[in-house]
Amino acid sequence: MKKFLWIVLISFFLNAKAHTDNIKDFNIENISIGDSALDYFTEKQIENSEIDWFNYSYKDYSTSLLPGKGIYDWFKLTYRNNDDYFKILGIVGIIVKKKYISEECNYQLDTAALEISKIFKDAQKEQKQIYNIVYDPSKIFQEPNSTGKSMATSILFNFKDEGKIILSCYDMDKKVNEINSPIKDINQFDTFRIDVRGNVLVDYLKKD
Repeated sequence: MKKFLWIVLISFFLNAKAHTDNIKDFNIENISIGDSALDYFTEKQIENSEIDWFNYSYKDYSTSLLPGKGIYDWFKLTYRNNDDYFKILGIVGIIVKKKYISEECNYQLDTAALEISKIFKDAQKEQKQIYNIVYDPSKIFQEPNSTGKSMATSILFNFKDEGKIILSCYDMDKKVNEINSPIKDINQFDTFRIDVRGNVLVDYLKKD
């Protein structure tokens, strides 16, 4: 576990500038806010991998679920519709937990949060939050709900440029894990995630 965690943290912070306030200086396997998704994936890959996270309700943005290139199993990249450059406004690195161990994931969560605090000294860290969630594939977001058997544990960082980083452990109900459908939904699986959002996307998500 320690070796795995060390590799994860190196990939998080290898190119981050010390004591920066800018969310764009944070990268996940060298992918940063403001980059073109075309630098990492083909246009065909991006367009064929679009999911309905934002498109379900709004028509301004798209999100693609793309295969990881290293330790991450998946990336979610968000960009404006009709942007030929596919400028990345949000990126989520996702590691699927085939065997979820709460203590292990929370240790990774806390350690990653500590490293972020060291590098991004002016980022405001919020208290760890634990949510019960109900899995509903018909909705854009997994809404906190006291009746849910699935759990999400998250730590949020607010940046001065109004960007955000959200570290999360998703411990999904076993029945949700086993849902069998033609198109698998990444939200039904146990995962460790790092969600990086630029200020443009943060502002957009404030919409009701």
